[in-house]
Amino acid sequence: MSKALPSRFKRIPRFYIVSALFLVLGGTLGGFLSQGLKGETQYQLLFAHYSANIFGWIGITVAGTLITLIPTMLRTQLPVLAERRGYKSFPWLVLSTLLMMSGALSDRRMLSAGAVLMFMGAWLYLLSPHFSLLLKRNNPFSILSTFSSNAWLLISALSLAIDLITESTWKVVNHRAESLIFMLGIGFALQIGLGALSYLIPVVLGGGPENARMNVAVSERFKSLRLIFLNVGLFLLITNLSRSIFLFGGALIALSLMVNLLLLGSLRPAKRS
Repeated sequence: MSKALPSRFKRIPRFYIVSALFLVLGGTLGGFLSQGLKGETQYQLLFAHYSANIFGWIGITVAGTLITLIPTMLRTQLPVLAERRGYKSFPWLVLSTLLMMSGALSDRRMLSAGAVLMFMGAWLYLLSPHFSLLLKRNNPFSILSTFSSNAWLLISALSLAIDLITESTWKVVNHRAESLIFMLGIGFALQIGLGALSYLIPVVLGGGPENARMNVAVSERFKSLRLIFLNVGLFLLITNLSRSIFLFGGALIALSLMVNLLLLGSLRPAKRS
């Protein structure tokens, strides 16, 4: 794979190879969990399983993709600083994930908490060359959605670190971690997927500059409302102040997702001659 890539990108496959190894680790731990373990040992293994799959498999895969995805969305070359920091973040992302797992397996919550904070630091370091984008006006939906997704990942990680520090048992930590599913599933995974699709689909459809401009214009419609509805809805879901507020938050998310899908579905493919 690396031989087919330009020299600047030859280290990108490392992210995907290591993330695949974490998937294997997570699956192995899942196999041990199926043996019917009891007590805190079960919850220690469960936390290590979550760490391998969420931070190791999904997290490192996304990190490697973001190095090239963000400049691609902006239709610019990969900045040297972004490339350098992206590659430098890699060993810290790997090490922090391994320490999360080690802390769980050795019953050291403070070690896992420190590892989560280390992961956050490495992630922020990877993104830091692009922070200036947030000050620009008229950023495309793809960039705004991508940064929103990263914000929810960091919020989730911070919440997890606080739980590891303040809670007294792995059972409670895991119970609290399960409440992060909305942040990670909707805030992180869904938004980064929508951001990538809003850029990639117009590119794949092709049809020349005129058709591409038209498709991009369609994919940018109501971008602020789409982001506000989804993120406000998610906030209402996780606060869960009452059943009616929870349902209202879910309705906002569903409306935002429906509009996103309708806009993506309305993009016009290239005309065949």
